Amino acid sequence: MPYRSSIGSIALAAALTAAIAGASAFDETKYPDWKGQWGRVGSAQFDPSKPRGLGQQAPLTAEYQAIFEAWLADPEANAHRMNPTIICIPTGMPRAMILYDPMEIVVTPETTYVLFDYMSQRRRIFTDGRGWPEKVERTFAGYSIGKWEDVDGDGVYDLLAVETRGLKGPRTFDGSGIPLHTDNQTVVKERIYLDKAKPDILHDEITTIDNALTRPWTIKRSYQRERKPIWFEYHCGEDNHFVVIRNENYFVSGDGYLMPTRKGQPAPNLRHFDEARK
Repeated sequence: MPYRSSIGSIALAAALTAAIAGASAFDETKYPDWKGQWGRVGSAQFDPSKPRGLGQQAPLTAEYQAIFEAWLADPEANAHRMNPTIICIPTGMPRAMILYDPMEIVVTPETTYVLFDYMSQRRRIFTDGRGWPEKVERTFAGYSIGKWEDVDGDGVYDLLAVETRGLKGPRTFDGSGIPLHTDNQTVVKERIYLDKAKPDILHDEITTIDNALTRPWTIKRSYQRERKPIWFEYHCGEDNHFVVIRNENYFVSGDGYLMPTRKGQPAPNLRHFDEARK
């Protein structure tokens, strides 16, 4: 027994030594300072330089342009299609980078973590040199591989190039309902970097490649840093009054009763309740 115990102690000491060596190998001076809290600059439209809805001029195919316009023609009936977040479905990529609430970025040598207050979403951007796995478990945030670049050659990384695949839906580009294709073959490419003149401004050039689009759609978003942040929680399920039953949007009133969301809306089918009364 003492022999086995000594072997365990040696193994534990070796593991700790390796962990400490790995930690000490992380030279922070090689990486940009992205610490702090990052909040959205500009509007909550996907492209902050253009108006909401049709004003975004999204390069949709004829099929998906027709879908979008049909949703806009009857927004109350299509609320959960236009904006799946009302029933607590995460925004997913690329919409997550609009930042409805602030985010935090944690840089490590092998993985950069992007943590969102909104719906407690998170992204893992792998920067350890791995390739794409044969099979990816689809998620709203997707599977992201990144590569650090020293653009100006000063020995310090200043840009993170990211590609994200393996996304699932439903997802929209923003709250106005600009759709992504239902096949979920979306690829999102980003170039994330600090503003050279304003180090408290972070830029993200986002290019979305999707079968609902006639061409890649590139937009630019920016974020403002707060160095002494206060963090808040956001839980979608807390006091959420929206309910979807068989593709119909309903609302739960403050006194706990189901309400219609539009004039003439049919009530939900109570077949199973009727059966339970028999």
